[in-house]
Amino acid sequence: MAQQLTFELVTPAGQEFSEDVYEVQLPTIAGQISVLPHHMDIVSIAAPGVVSIRMRETDKDAAMEHFATNGGIIEVQDGVIRLLADEIERADNVDEMKAKEALQRAQAMRASADDQISISEAEAMIEHSAARLKVADLKRRKNRF
Repeated sequence: MAQQLTFELVTPAGQEFSEDVYEVQLPTIAGQISVLPHHMDIVSIAAPGVVSIRMRETDKDAAMEHFATNGGIIEVQDGVIRLLADEIERADNVDEMKAKEALQRAQAMRASADDQISISEAEAMIEHSAARLKVADLKRRKNRF
């Protein structure tokens, strides 16, 4: 039997998730990574995107749990994966209509931005809204199976 990992998801509000898992897929600034048993220790920056969790080795992709994050810090050490994030949203809690509206507002902000700080803020909002829409889509696909 494969070694289990422990995944801890922590926000300023407290611990949002802490369970033994088989695999966690995380968005980093260098691209998506998968952390499996016996992964080397790392510290990395999490990018806005989708966090996907496979609870058991035999779980199909459709059984994975998904969260949207706006980024944070990832630490993998001694079989424990920690994601420290400012904000996290479970797929089941995403209101797709509100996420679409937020994406449209962020795109409008980006189009009217006249300085680099405003552009960067709008792009971060776009990335986070896109991640929320992605997890909503993954939830919809999961419910079809």
